[in-house]
Amino acid sequence: MPTTNARYGRPKGSGVDDSRQLASLAALLASNPALKPTTAIRSLGVEDPSVIRRLRDKFRMDQAKLMADARRSFRIDRSLARPGPMQPTSRRPLASVGTHIPAAPMAMPPETIAAEAANALPQPPLLATWCDLGLWTVGAAIEQQRVLTQHWLRLPAVEIAMRGQLAIGAFVVAACTPRKPLKPRIH
Repeated sequence: MPTTNARYGRPKGSGVDDSRQLASLAALLASNPALKPTTAIRSLGVEDPSVIRRLRDKFRMDQAKLMADARRSFRIDRSLARPGPMQPTSRRPLASVGTHIPAAPMAMPPETIAAEAANALPQPPLLATWCDLGLWTVGAAIEQQRVLTQHWLRLPAVEIAMRGQLAIGAFVVAACTPRKPLKPRIH
């Protein structure tokens, strides 16, 4: 049965689930209020203008809810992210992952709230702390190796040497490839 209203143009919505990207966008904007939404979307690694527009429009529609959730989780993360001994300052403690501490009344000073939050969380065993530190160190070393390799590969002398190696390799492959034997001509 035909509908009474004619539907013209492109249908509304793409059906793409952007909830993770929108939550990341809200977290970026909550941690740095000076950022504009488009700049924050680009810092997430999105380059396609249509995707940027779609994310920006979806963010504007649900901005109040997304920002409230991001601010709440940002406050909780900041209160839980007190680095302990032998723990990098850029990492949250292992025990804080997936835990939720309700907001404390404002009558208590922040130091007391932080002390109670630290006491309420189970402390990770020493082995887990050392493993976390070791994995963090390995990740940092790999990242430094990647940056150093990219730097070296961009140097003109190294680039010329690599092009020469590729040319020599192509010549060796061409020289070592067996050729088809010639067929004798019958007159």
